Amino acid sequence: MSWFVSAIGKSQAVKSALAEKFGEIECSEPEQTIKNNVSAAIALALSYYPANIAVEVSASGAQSDASYCGGEKGEYINGLSISIEPKWSFVE
Repeated sequence: MSWFVSAIGKSQAVKSALAEKFGEIECSEPEQTIKNNVSAAIALALSYYPANIAVEVSASGAQSDASYCGGEKGEYINGLSISIEPKWSFVE
């Protein structure tokens, strides 16, 4: 399975929106645990942003059977991409 979330706006609004989006995504294990940890890491990072700072966040992941890459059938590999970027000169 694969998943993707993104949001742009003031940091605390982005944090809330992403928590909701992450909560709507159900994955099989171990991808579910990995996704939940990504969600927690992003929330932690955003909790240190001042409330008036705009930020763009995107995160995605995909789980595949490792046999496609030379591993054993029933083993898994997970790819992740996470980006948290402040938006300088953001105007409302």
